[in-house]
Amino acid sequence: MEFKIIVSTHDIELTDLLAGEYDLYHFTENIQEQQIKFDYKLKPGNLTTTNAIHILEINDYPEEVVAEAKKISKAIHLNQMINKDSIIER
Repeated sequence: MEFKIIVSTHDIELTDLLAGEYDLYHFTENIQEQQIKFDYKLKPGNLTTTNAIHILEINDYPEEVVAEAKKISKAIHLNQMINKDSIIER
């Protein structure tokens, strides 16, 4: 008997951990007129975009919350790039 397992997550770091065990698929969104529209078409590979900060902006979160989210996101991205570079150098 063959089983299929589907895992759904918004956590990009989790997809990095699952990549060796699962085939990854994603769907994408477009932001139009202060709305996020998803195409709901599965595409192979890892997610390449994020939308959480856009959701904050669309829902009129305070500017300081959005700015802090952008700052944290940038720091996480830079840390990931540094970690990938150090793994390549080893």
